[in-house]
Amino acid sequence: MVEADSTHDSSIRCHTSAPRTCGREHSNPFMNSIADLRLSLTTGFLHLIDFVALFYLVLLLWIPFYWFVFHAAIRFWRRVGNRAFWVALPVWLIFAVGIVLGRHELLGQRWERNALTWVVGGVLFGVASWLDVQTRHTFGWRRLVGMAELNPDHHLRGVVRTGVYDRVRHPRYLLYMLMILSMAFLTGAQPIFLLAFLNVLLYQVLAPFEERELLDQYGPQYEDYRRSVPRFLPQLKRTPSAPISS
Repeated sequence: MVEADSTHDSSIRCHTSAPRTCGREHSNPFMNSIADLRLSLTTGFLHLIDFVALFYLVLLLWIPFYWFVFHAAIRFWRRVGNRAFWVALPVWLIFAVGIVLGRHELLGQRWERNALTWVVGGVLFGVASWLDVQTRHTFGWRRLVGMAELNPDHHLRGVVRTGVYDRVRHPRYLLYMLMILSMAFLTGAQPIFLLAFLNVLLYQVLAPFEERELLDQYGPQYEDYRRSVPRFLPQLKRTPSAPISS
C-alpha cells in the first residue's frame, strides 16, 4: 500500500509539474540537452527578431515627417544648404528615444505567430531589401537622403526612368512601407501593425505632395512619367521607355 501511494503521489506530481521537466530523471540526458538547446535557439531567434524590428522602426519610422518638413519649404532649405540636416537630427532623436523607451509597450501585446505570418513577413522583408538595393544602385545614398536636392547649386538632371523607377514612381517609399509591415508580421506585435498602417497613410499623403514639387520642376517631362508609371503598385508588363535622366 505504501509503494502504491508513493507511485500515485509521483504520478500526481508528474501531471501537475511543468511538462518540460516532468520525468526528466527517467529520460535520456542527451535528449534533454537537445531540447534545452532547441529552446535556447528559439528564444534567441525571437529576441533577435524583436531587436531587428526596433532597429528598423528607429531607422525608418521618422522618414515621412523628415520629408514633410523639407518639401513644405524646399526653396528655404536649399538656401540653408546641407546645414539643414541639423534640423533632421533632433527629429530623428525624438523618434529614436521614444521607440527605445516604449519598446516594452510596442512588443507587449502580440497576436500568435504561425507559419503564414512568418512566410508573409519574410517575403515582405525580402522584397523591401531588394528595393533598397535597387534604389541605392540607381540613385546613390547622397541623392536618396536629399543631399543633392538641398544643395544650393542644385541643377535639374531630368526624370529618372531606369531600373526600378521604370516600374514604380516611389520605390523608396514602397520599401519603407513594406519593411515596417514585415516587422509587424514577424513580431506579431499589435502596436507595430498600427504603426505600419499609419505609416502607409502618411506616404499616401507625402507622395502626391512630392509629385507636385517634381511637376513644378520638370513640367511635361514628369507629367509623362506620372501618366506611364504607377505610384506604388508595380506594373507587371514592362513598357519600353528611353532613359531621360542625364
